[in-house]
Amino acid sequence: MKRQLTLFAFLLFAIIVNAISPAEAQNTVLSKSINTVIDNYLSLKDALTNADGNTAETAAKALLASLNTVPQSGLTKDQAALFGKLEYDSRHISEVNLVPHQREHFASLSKNLFALVKGLKLNKKDLYWEYCSMRSTYYISESPKGKDPYMGMSSCSKVKETLPGVK
Repeated sequence: MKRQLTLFAFLLFAIIVNAISPAEAQNTVLSKSINTVIDNYLSLKDALTNADGNTAETAAKALLASLNTVPQSGLTKDQAALFGKLEYDSRHISEVNLVPHQREHFASLSKNLFALVKGLKLNKKDLYWEYCSMRSTYYISESPKGKDPYMGMSSCSKVKETLPGVK
């Protein structure tokens, strides 16, 4: 009886330990880190919407730090290549507090982050790919028809694509 109990306990332990596979655990870490990147991007977007160069500089530093926590092993070669571009633009935004210059890099940052998030399909919240017709460029927003980071206006952008959040 004692031997059967020990065997049962061992099997139960093995089932619990293996309930989350290494691939699932990796995907969970990747998902969490990507969503942190998204949140930091949205903070940067809000700072630029308010034309606040100092807050944008700080938000870009947080974005850069969160980019460095994303595990590269869960990414394709193309997705990993986007990280160099994301880091480049985040670094430039974090080094100056001049809003026009920050917005130039934000346009490139937005394009590359959208490509990454769209390919990964790990975003927890709905995201909107919006087009600012006055600046002929795009950005990611957490709500349709919000204020855009290029003009600070709520009526000049149009949703071009929606990335539904995964639950």
